[in-house]
Amino acid sequence: MMDKLETLTPNASPEVLEKDYKADETLFENSSQTQSNSEAPSVGFDLAAIAALIASQNEAPSLEPVSREGTLPVSFAQERLWLLHQLSPENPCYHQPIAFRLTGSLNVPILEQSLREIIRRHEALRTSFTTVDEQAVQVIHPDGDFSLSILDFTNIPNPESQIPDCLLKEIQKPFDFSTGSLLRATLVQLREKEQVLLFTMHHIACDGWSEGIFLKELSLLYQAFSNGKASPLPELPIQYPDFAHWQRQWLNNEKLESQLTYWKEQLSGEIAALQLPIDYPRPSIQTHRGECQSLVLSKTLTKAVKNLSQQEGVTLFVTLMAAFKTLLHRYTQQEDILLCSPFAGRNRAEIQDNIGYFNNVLPMRTNLSGNPSFKELLSRLKKTSSGAIENQDVPLQKLADLPNLAGKPLSRCMFALLNTPEQFLKLPGITVSSIEVDNGAADFDLFLVMKEKEEQLTGVLQYKTDLFKAESIIKMLQYFEELLENLVANPEQQLSSLPLFGDPDSLITSEPIEQQQQETVAPRNDLERQLTKIWETILNTSSIGVKDNFFELGGSSLLALRLVAEIEKVLDKKLSSAALFQAPTIEQQANILSSEGEQFSGGNSSLVKIQPNGTKPPLFIVQVLGEGLRYGLPLARRLGNEQPVYGLSVGVMDEDAWDLVKDAEEQYLKDIRSIQPKGPYFLAGPFCGGRIVYNMARKLQLQGEQVALVAMFNTIKDPQSSLKKMSTLDKLSAHWNNFLRIGTPYIAKKSQRSIQSLENKLMSSSYKFFKLMRLPLPQGLKDFAYRVEQSQDREALRKKRRQGLVGKKHRKAPEEQRIQQQMNQQFIFTPEIYTGRVTLFRPMEEMNFHNPDFGWNDLAPGGLEIYDVPGDNYTMFDEPQVKVFAEKLKACLDKAQ
Repeated sequence: MMDKLETLTPNASPEVLEKDYKADETLFENSSQTQSNSEAPSVGFDLAAIAALIASQNEAPSLEPVSREGTLPVSFAQERLWLLHQLSPENPCYHQPIAFRLTGSLNVPILEQSLREIIRRHEALRTSFTTVDEQAVQVIHPDGDFSLSILDFTNIPNPESQIPDCLLKEIQKPFDFSTGSLLRATLVQLREKEQVLLFTMHHIACDGWSEGIFLKELSLLYQAFSNGKASPLPELPIQYPDFAHWQRQWLNNEKLESQLTYWKEQLSGEIAALQLPIDYPRPSIQTHRGECQSLVLSKTLTKAVKNLSQQEGVTLFVTLMAAFKTLLHRYTQQEDILLCSPFAGRNRAEIQDNIGYFNNVLPMRTNLSGNPSFKELLSRLKKTSSGAIENQDVPLQKLADLPNLAGKPLSRCMFALLNTPEQFLKLPGITVSSIEVDNGAADFDLFLVMKEKEEQLTGVLQYKTDLFKAESIIKMLQYFEELLENLVANPEQQLSSLPLFGDPDSLITSEPIEQQQQETVAPRNDLERQLTKIWETILNTSSIGVKDNFFELGGSSLLALRLVAEIEKVLDKKLSSAALFQAPTIEQQANILSSEGEQFSGGNSSLVKIQPNGTKPPLFIVQVLGEGLRYGLPLARRLGNEQPVYGLSVGVMDEDAWDLVKDAEEQYLKDIRSIQPKGPYFLAGPFCGGRIVYNMARKLQLQGEQVALVAMFNTIKDPQSSLKKMSTLDKLSAHWNNFLRIGTPYIAKKSQRSIQSLENKLMSSSYKFFKLMRLPLPQGLKDFAYRVEQSQDREALRKKRRQGLVGKKHRKAPEEQRIQQQMNQQFIFTPEIYTGRVTLFRPMEEMNFHNPDFGWNDLAPGGLEIYDVPGDNYTMFDEPQVKVFAEKLKACLDKAQ
């Protein structure tokens, strides 16, 4: 959906370039600023700047075809992307996708013919890259190698659910710069007359303006070829290699130096990095994972913003960028704000109809010192924009080479106003609708894109998920809307009168991790200091803050047991494992252990506060929470801060309390009512927890309570009714289908599971051997031994307690009897019927091995809703699969409220 801009680090080594030199333009250009000189006086720039721009272009040599004999230089923009591709060829940040849903009789041969003609017309789409004398050059390939990729989903159950994963996989496939194939087209056949069509182009061959040209030409060619006519499109007089040659000649040393003089002045002095209000410390190795959140302004506010722009004699672009800079100023309290913004770069009439990479990115630096009014800020930014327009030809990498910018990020933030002509795909006899897709990546911290559609301004804020939480970005967009309302109502007000949006005391800056770790909340008393040392030993890390969460730092259930034991050993104070789940920070544990703090009574409760805050009705996840709350914590984070989430598991209770539990379901209902006395209740259960939730919902229903949601996460009714009866060939076929859909990661994952099983067996054998030979245990076997001994000691103690509870003759506790009975019956689940609606979430990688309803259809007279989520039994709870999972669960929660 967008393409990217990261930080620039001039004069950097290849290692630094890989990390920081990720600079590029967006496909959303501010094209009205550069596209048509005749329109320029009406958009709010200084006439002097417009005149200078026109004069500069008049001085340029004519743009004419050049010989294809010999080497063809790349453009400055291509050179940058070529370098980035050499450093990271699998990075999808510069893959530009467009997708459509097609309903009707599609003529596939005509579609393929139309695409071949577009590739023939535009040399940029059939260009490969190589080096000559250590300089990148482009090689134009003959047309004819293109073929449409067709995926047949007609025989796949519920194919719609697999489209997002399928499209993302296709989008993120690496491009090979040596083949000359920079356009991919994939057709997914869903039904006889329903398809999904995906185009993916590499940014080195196209920009945002190019996408409109592509769709326009495809529409015209498909219609003409369908009617047996020739192409209606005239031949292009100029191709992209001609432009690249012209650009190199035009920006000779003299011309480049004259514009560089402006930028040296504009970017002089100290430039501090923009200290964005990130949620997580900046990682040393970037993953480029990105997501988006959207904003829609009312028609009233849109009109007011446009009126203010006209009143102050500035463009809409200037007004919106000024507002965005004001937002960042009120977050960071910095006065020197530098953002980058893209420019279309199509100043020549000869290249208006060309597909290619023409745009450039320029830094927009604004001084907000002196507490100006917003009206004054508009005037300052108007001057900045005019100067950038007048000197827009300098390539971004040349600016990064300025001496005072060495080693500093040029920008961590990007702003663009999308005003390229909107084009639609029109295919005769076919209903075409757009599908929102992106490449799942981000090469910059924040990128705000605004556009106007149907008299309303809309915005998309893309962000790095390594740095920001989704709820923080949503809140930032809300603040931006509130800020705009405030500014248009009173543009005379000074910036200091506006609210501060960030909490300075809790702000994480954009500095590296090493500096962040110094800003963690340090221990404030002897007890916190002692606990910190214990944590550092158990977690094998340093610089732990007293507000850090044990499980978020990598703590597991095994480490939790070791932590409890170490606390008792060092401090001679008992902290139950249940308390650790309820109080996972040093600050909370110190309060429990201190004589002044409230005594912890959670050992008699099965409740775990996964995310206790929020205004919505709580969601209760039952029975299976996983190591470090694996099956609850990532999901809770993705549901957002407004959704309270509690876990329930008898496993977190103290041993004495656990042994007294005769019915886990009744214990859970009791603990739920301690949080929420009355319904409607929202219940969910992973794995076997789904069956417990089903029974709990029935009991609540009989008691007259309303149950709004019964959600099962990968819960089978029982093996007999859920698992398909499959031959070895059927199982191989199911695995093969998963491999075709997922690729080699599926094989790697299955192999890893087998390896883990083998490792456990080897650990057990090695442990027995070392014990038999009385040899000292390595650390790995010590961990294994600790787990075994803890399990044995706990079971022995439980048996002893139960004997005391039921008499000298030991018998199994009721819960043990129930479990044993189920095992003896090969676990046949025959509950009383719950008459409400049941919602089932199925992992896609397991669906081929189970009946479609997982055996639940007969037990859901109120209706069975089924949602498919990416991943397998376990990875559906992990990133990035849990994002899709949470979105679907959130939709169910919202619908049920």
